[in-house]
Amino acid sequence: MKKTFLIITVIGILISCSDKNDLDNIVIDGTFFHQIPDCEYSGNPEELCTELIYFNDNATANIIFGGADFGLRYNYLRNDDIIELTPEYGSGPTFSFKIQSESVLIRFEDNEIWNKEQ
Repeated sequence: MKKTFLIITVIGILISCSDKNDLDNIVIDGTFFHQIPDCEYSGNPEELCTELIYFNDNATANIIFGGADFGLRYNYLRNDDIIELTPEYGSGPTFSFKIQSESVLIRFEDNEIWNKEQ
């Protein structure tokens, strides 16, 4: 019985470590988007129903959020499977995302799913 428990424990540890390493190897780049629920585009070009994050490099991103028609520059830090974004110039909301996969981010603040643009 103890031997079986030990084998199961070792297998569990190996699986959890391999999942973490898989996430560490994921490169986050390109554009991710999120559709604002119940948004009605009224033909006003200043009102958008899609929020976007464009990852410029390993430190900055441009974000269009809340129906705005222009993006703001953000700095970001990645710590394992977490991405923290803060406004480059100090004003504006912060964003936090969990990396689900190379093509899916989940926003912590409201559990929104952001998909990578293909």
